[in-house]
Amino acid sequence: MEDTLYARMRPYLGDEKKLSERMAGRLDFWEECVMLFPKEEIIEKMDKALEDNDFSAFLVFVHRLKGNLANFGFERASEKAADVLLMIERKDTRQLRYRYESLREEYLQIIERIKEVK
Repeated sequence: MEDTLYARMRPYLGDEKKLSERMAGRLDFWEECVMLFPKEEIIEKMDKALEDNDFSAFLVFVHRLKGNLANFGFERASEKAADVLLMIERKDTRQLRYRYESLREEYLQIIERIKEVK
């Protein structure tokens, strides 16, 4: 099996055909962009905002992450971020924290795979 970032990320990607179309078949460009994803620093910022009950800052960080994930084909993680955003809107902090943990765990797995390729 080819040991590329794309190959390593396949378990986290959604519709690969749509992703290829979105990237005009340029998976090399996709890899360059994914390598620029925020690493642990975004997790640290989200954790701190949540710890401080700063939901407006938390919303900004989650929304930014959701956009990155969605644009580059990480559909499941993007949906988890959307769920977190919905819980912020509903002011359901219990569900927000639960759903954030799921998003956090998946994103940490994604960035770990990115590091393996560097």
